[in-house]
Amino acid sequence: MKTALKKQTNDLNMTALWLKNVCLLHDLLIQHSPKQSLDSDELISMTTDLSDLIRSLSDLCIQAYQQLLSITETQLQKLIVPALLESETIAGLSGSAVKLVVSRKRAGSDPRPVGADAPTMASVLRQLGALHTALSCQSLPLSLAEQAFRQMTYLICACALNNLLLRKDMCCWSRGMQIRYNVSLLEEWLRSRGLQTGGAVATLEPLIQAAQLLQVGKKTAADAQAIVRTCTALSSTQIVKILTLYTPHSDLDEKVTINFIRTVQELVKGRSDTQPAQLLLDVRRVFPVTFPYSPPPALSAEELVIPDSLKISFLRRA
Repeated sequence: MKTALKKQTNDLNMTALWLKNVCLLHDLLIQHSPKQSLDSDELISMTTDLSDLIRSLSDLCIQAYQQLLSITETQLQKLIVPALLESETIAGLSGSAVKLVVSRKRAGSDPRPVGADAPTMASVLRQLGALHTALSCQSLPLSLAEQAFRQMTYLICACALNNLLLRKDMCCWSRGMQIRYNVSLLEEWLRSRGLQTGGAVATLEPLIQAAQLLQVGKKTAADAQAIVRTCTALSSTQIVKILTLYTPHSDLDEKVTINFIRTVQELVKGRSDTQPAQLLLDVRRVFPVTFPYSPPPALSAEELVIPDSLKISFLRRA
């Protein structure tokens, strides 16, 4: 099984197949562990051997799971920023596509395709759909799928938010509207597949609040209090950074004043901040995974279907 996994490092469906096989064997061994009716010396020897094997299979489950996520992460990495932050999903809202390209060139960042070739939210959802299909085809437990998609949405949130915090051209009202709409498409996709209860949607909250911060009023003391009260998933450093980078969208919009930023800073000091005072999220953070115990139902020999291609017809059914 280890050899098979190494040969399938880029194959999502085959990795999911081997994840299923390893989990199944792991649960079968637990289900058929020796009972106390055996001789004590025999029981100790057999239990020790099985415990070592079960532990090895448990490690292999984690390896297969991480390989499965790594395949999807590799595909998502190049899509997240252009799809969530830069794509004009709401047509004609800002007319800023050209400005974004110019801004990237000035910043010295790698050029990305624009126009019809640019990644969109459909590209992101397509990659997530491939992962969901691979998990579903192998009938892997829903709780495992929920954990997998929580890891994926964290990556999406971390990459998008970190990029937003480093780009002045992203911090304006129209971009906030675009980003919030793009995230809502992802939320809807997760809910339509019953994946919203495992933390996948909640993990997007920092990005949602950042998009909302770009859209709310930023003038009065009441505005400052509302920002501090609602942006609970953002650290004080992140809130101040977004306010500092904020760029007026039109002549009717105004730049955030220094006094307003100082007011927010003072208010933030007074809240019981559960968020670490860091600017960027750790994109390499890995959530621990728990594999549910789900052994298959007991089958009698008469119920087994043995393919002729195995050429084991000489065996007798007990």
